[in-house]
Amino acid sequence: MNFNEIEQKLIDWMVDFVEKPNPLLNNWAPCPFARQARINNKIEIQYSDIDTLISCVNNSLPLLDHKEVVVVCFDHTQIDATSLQEIVCNLNKKLMESNYIILEDHPDSVEYVNKVHMNFGHCGLLVIQKADKLTEASTQLNTKGYYDVWSKEELDSVVSWR
Repeated sequence: MNFNEIEQKLIDWMVDFVEKPNPLLNNWAPCPFARQARINNKIEIQYSDIDTLISCVNNSLPLLDHKEVVVVCFDHTQIDATSLQEIVCNLNKKLMESNYIILEDHPDSVEYVNKVHMNFGHCGLLVIQKADKLTEASTQLNTKGYYDVWSKEELDSVVSWR
């Protein structure tokens, strides 16, 4: 995988999908805060091979003092989706105590919200954020009806477990 190519595909995906209102999501963008974060240079994109993925996560945390989100891209063929979910679950147990949270995206763990395919698909992603800011944003969106078209299962997999 070429990092520059992946980075450009990720940015294109954000602009063309993540930031665009979608009629199946009640005309909300999949992530209503992504555009502003991208425009204001508050997203750090990194690449890691699977062997250094965990240390990359730990080394990324200080970046959140200056950024809102760190996205770690990795070759998903080096780890299966279930193993990644287990690793991220264990990391979150430790990191949440320090006010960090990781959301994972693996192309083989297909995710839909109200029939909208949400995965990036070109590689695996770990999205690292401050837990309190993510919870605050989620609460704000909930009061505005963002989650109205989400099923209980969709909410549980992305939001409720936090």
